[in-house]
Formats: sequence, C-alpha cells, structure tokens
Amino acid sequence: MPTVTQRVIGLSLILFTSLANAHHGFAAHYDPEKIIRIKGTVKQFDFVNPHAVLYIEGTNESDEAVVYVCALQARTQLVRRGADETLFTVGESITVEGFAARRDPLGCEFGTGQFEDGSIFTMRSRVGETIFAENRAPPSPAGATGSVFGNWIRPTLSGGGGMGRSTGQDSITPTGERARAAYDPIRDNPVVRCDPTSPVRNWGAPGLVTSIRQVNSQIFIYHESMDVTRTIEMNLREHPDDIEPSNMGHSIGRFENGSLVIESVGFPAGVLVGSTLHTGDMTMTERLTVEPDTGALEVAWTVIDPAYYSAPLTGTQTLARTDQKVARYDCVPEALPANL
Repeated sequence: MPTVTQRVIGLSLILFTSLANAHHGFAAHYDPEKIIRIKGTVKQFDFVNPHAVLYIEGTNESDEAVVYVCALQARTQLVRRGADETLFTVGESITVEGFAARRDPLGCEFGTGQFEDGSIFTMRSRVGETIFAENRAPPSPAGATGSVFGNWIRPTLSGGGGMGRSTGQDSITPTGERARAAYDPIRDNPVVRCDPTSPVRNWGAPGLVTSIRQVNSQIFIYHESMDVTRTIEMNLREHPDDIEPSNMGHSIGRFENGSLVIESVGFPAGVLVGSTLHTGDMTMTERLTVEPDTGALEVAWTVIDPAYYSAPLTGTQTLARTDQKVARYDCVPEALPANL
C-alpha cells in the first residue's frame, strides 16, 4: 500500500484553491454542488484508462447493501503521481467523499478517500480542482530553442476542458443547434468508446504527454491520450482526392516564420470536444509556436464548419516541455450503467 506521505500528496496544494480556478469539465457527468459521502469496504479496483474505477461495498439511505462505483483519473495520470494498482486493497475499509453522478444514484467521481490508518488520497478537491503530477521541465537541448520537437504536456487546468481558450461557439446555426440537442454528452461521449475524437481534444488532455518528431518529409505527432499518432505530410501542398475519413483527418504542413502550420481535412462527422459537434465538411488549421520568453508551446487552432457555425471556431492551448516519457494508454471501453 502507498505510504501516508504518498496518499496525502496534493492535499496541501489545494486547501486554498479558489472556485474561480476550479476545473469543471466533469460537470456533464457529475454534480459539482452535490457532495456524496460513502463509507464501506473496497470490493474492486480497476486500474485502467481512460478512468480508473473503484467499487465500494456499502449501504444506501435505506440501509440496504449496495455497491458504489467511483471514477478516478486515468491510470497513466495516477502512475505519474506515484500510484499503482495497490492504491486500494480489496476488503479494506474506506470513506470516500466525492461528487454525485447526475444519473446514477450509485455513481460518483472520487474526490478524497480516507483509509483505515487515517491516511488520505485526494484526486479532486471540493472546489473541483484536480491534482496532477508536477511537471519537471528538462533543460532545452543545445540548438533546440524555439523547436516544436520534443515532449510536451499541459501544465495546468486553467482555460477549462480540452478547448483551452476558445471562441465561436455562439455562432451555432439552427442545424447545429438541432444536432447538439440530439447529442447525449454521456451516452454519446466518444471517450467512453476509446474514440480519440479530434486533434483539439488531444491537445488539451491534462496530465498526458504529446510527442512531436520529424522523420524525413513527415512529422509525427503522438498524443498519449488514446494512443493517437498523427502524420503530417510536409512535402505535399494539396490534399489527395481519395482521403479515407478519420478522427485526425488528413494533414499537410509547412513551416512559416518559425511556426509549424498544419492544415487538415477529411474528418467524419463527430465531436470536436465536449458537446461541440462538427460535420464531415469541417476543415482545421493549427499553428504551433514556441514562445521565445517562456519556451512554452502554444497551439492555436481554427475550425471552419459553415453548416454548424456561421463564424470560425478558434482556440488556443498552451503546453510545457516535459521530461516525462511517453507511455502506452491502452484504453479500455467503459460500460455505462443500464439506467443511464
């Protein structure tokens, strides 16, 4: 079992976190205003991606025996905090304080757990701030200043969700409104099926590494989230006519004033991120620039999809260099409760 020191890591970091800085990307699934307290014993712990899952045998308000199901961070994110499959032990008593699921009376997102020995493990604070491993930025290699190549990670949750700082959603058309009204953010969520969704979501995945490298005339962008590898063709100026639609699209690139510009087409209709949908006619432009003062990688993206939005969707996401090594994600599709 982890030591007391390991379990309380992060708790002192969030005691004074303000609500204004809280991350509320989980609000479609869980109620940030409804705290649930569960006391019972550990029945099972699934240490998997995209979410580790803790099963707790306890009782409901009618004193009936029930099993609560609480979601945690992805296995990869927990590993980077020093946790492993022994974080919870079957048969051990535990008291969990978390956020109640909106549709499943026995569901929750794990917030803080107190173990038999009094030690504590915190994943998300009461104000919604999630704890991730502290990033250790390596020194820039000689001659690499300003280079987009290397390993990158989202340093904080500021900006909210996978969209980063974004604009344009208010230009949604009547056709786009109808599509969004028919979309169920839980049952239709592609992440449940281990679907990589879109480049925008993968740039914004917190606590997960993105690696960028070039081999001859191709640049490869590997997003640890969902084990996505994107191929950017640097020797093409036009997209071929026979593109097979894919979530990452077909991408061609060029360097422009030190920035890597990526133009992508060939997406199937789907989800950009969250509940922001797009058609199969969507086009995307990404500009990757290393900020000279901070060394951070700024990813600025523009989406054109006139059937759903009368104006461009735009956004930015900032990543920091990291010495974290790329890990396999090996996503396991989630099983939704029958009553959802």
